[in-house]
Amino acid sequence: MTGSRPSAVAFDLDGTLVDLERFHHDALLRAAREVGVALSWDEALHRLPHFVGGPDARLAAEVAALSGTGVSPAEVLAAKRRYFSSLVGAVDEIVPRSGVTEILHRLAGRGVPMAVGTVTERGTALRILRRAGLLPLFGADRVVTARDVPKLKPAPHVYRETARRLGVPPASQLVFEDSVTGITAARSAGSPVVAMPTVPDRGYLERIGAAGAAAVFPDWQHPELPRLLDRLLGPAVPEPVHGGRARHG
Repeated sequence: MTGSRPSAVAFDLDGTLVDLERFHHDALLRAAREVGVALSWDEALHRLPHFVGGPDARLAAEVAALSGTGVSPAEVLAAKRRYFSSLVGAVDEIVPRSGVTEILHRLAGRGVPMAVGTVTERGTALRILRRAGLLPLFGADRVVTARDVPKLKPAPHVYRETARRLGVPPASQLVFEDSVTGITAARSAGSPVVAMPTVPDRGYLERIGAAGAAAVFPDWQHPELPRLLDRLLGPAVPEPVHGGRARHG
């Protein structure tokens, strides 16, 4: 990774901060079955280019094209969103991916401004962040959603907008993403990307690597991740010692 050191961080939501991808996938597969497209998860991964990362509108169009029933993408999209809302509403709690909260507090503690950039509808995104206990770390004003941009990922607009709200040029914004679609969006915006994929499929991981991520980690608890952040953002500044002497507990 070359160029100036990043001074702010933006995160994708679904799959990156909170792993709700299984709900998105299940909802899509159920909506597809409604219109005569019966796919397993593996078949969907290889036959639907936007199965991981969306955006939903493109994914709905891909399903509609396979259907052959004349169903519109809008109908598929409405069914998918209905199923997704039902699945998420049925769980008692939404939790961040393991290690996410620690990394976010690490960044917040050193004063790094943070934002969220997602293709999810705004109301849904804010509910997910609130239920996961993450919204206070960002603030609603730094959550960029589908309604805030003219084009969704893989277009660069989401991450151009997060950079604007963070007060930095896109090149000074480090992005965390879990999908090829999102990595493409960030790279198109001019931002360096770290990939945090949830899909273990070898072919998909090869596509993640080819999309231009500066680093790829299987989880947020990887021991190299804090060291990478220190290299990119600069080491954390130690707390000052008060009164001329170190305090001993």
